Amino acid sequence: MIKILIVDDTAKKVSSILSVIVENCNIPIESVDIARSINSGRKLLCKNDYDLLLLDLVLPLNDDEEPDIEEGPKFIDEIYINEQINIPNQIIGLTQYEEKYPELKKRFEDKVWYLVKYEQSKNDWKTKLQNKVLHLRKNKESILNSVLDRNKFNIGIICALPEEFAQLKEAFNKVEWKKEKNENHPFDLFSCNVVTGYGNSLKIIAGCVGKPGISATSILSTTLYNLYKIDHLFMTGFCAGFESDDLDFGDLVISESIQDYSVGKIKEDKTGSISLLKELQQIPANYELISQMNTFISDGENIDKVNRSLRNVNLLDSRNNIKALSGPSVCGPFVVASETMMAELKKDSRKLKSLDMEGFGLYLTSHILNKKCLWIKGIADFANSNKGDEYHDRCSYGSAIFLYHFIKESF
Repeated sequence: MIKILIVDDTAKKVSSILSVIVENCNIPIESVDIARSINSGRKLLCKNDYDLLLLDLVLPLNDDEEPDIEEGPKFIDEIYINEQINIPNQIIGLTQYEEKYPELKKRFEDKVWYLVKYEQSKNDWKTKLQNKVLHLRKNKESILNSVLDRNKFNIGIICALPEEFAQLKEAFNKVEWKKEKNENHPFDLFSCNVVTGYGNSLKIIAGCVGKPGISATSILSTTLYNLYKIDHLFMTGFCAGFESDDLDFGDLVISESIQDYSVGKIKEDKTGSISLLKELQQIPANYELISQMNTFISDGENIDKVNRSLRNVNLLDSRNNIKALSGPSVCGPFVVASETMMAELKKDSRKLKSLDMEGFGLYLTSHILNKKCLWIKGIADFANSNKGDEYHDRCSYGSAIFLYHFIKESF
């Protein structure tokens, strides 16, 4: 909405102007300031930014003084000379003194301003003022929408670690990544456009947290939601899995819910043994997104595309295939390489599929902000003594190319 300053000492005239602005142009009265003299107007112009200044050209220097026909023209020149004055986007002069009109008109036109002859008994000035205000409002709204559109992205993607993010950019190899510049945050972000199978062009922004952990993930997630106005947020990479017959290295897990195992009470028994009495907090995935994902998974051709892509970059041999499934995940602050710890975690939820250090931060942030997100990671190890990094690239690339095909087919 535009901000307007009226500088005029005639109450009846101010009332008429307000009627046009508020009633005819739908500008809230709160968006209009009024000054009764040149000095009062100067103070407001130094203090505030205005889109429009409506200036009477015969004004008193101070409130409660008589108008001085010489002060108005001086103030016109001062608006440009005085560096403390915030020059409004538009200035409209309103004069009811016909004998001064030709001279003032020239001074206004020299500065590309607009002069309107005010006559209480006529409506011409109202029409001219209304047209100017409506045009200014529409123009500002258009500029604002353009800025918002430029900063608005449809989809955000985050990774915790640089090796995961490198594979994400490799997986999206059919698009051109561009580095985004923004001084309002410390993250290196990259953007691209993806045209979906439905012909929609989606603006995507992606970034790397740079470290594991719930807090860091939450900060980047909040940044993408609030600064880039994304509609959906995804996380890809690698994680640990809970050993079972239906999980193998490289398999992709889409988290239908994530719980945090690190909240609770630490208790020491009589023997000196310490145990954690967990207070499980669980956040479900967005229902709409997880439903879309389950539909996508149910079409075998989609996972076939992922397997072909992995073979094309030599991350999967011809004898093996990965699969994708949805299930619950658990999250905490530690790198786990303990079968005992994994068994303890599974006591509380026998259907657990995966474990990582970031997912709860992603889901908690999205839950608080009432946004949509989804966690997709590949099983790189089973958090036991054999834990290693052999499958990191397969999982990182696999989860990213899986997301790429999901976006192409579902949006």
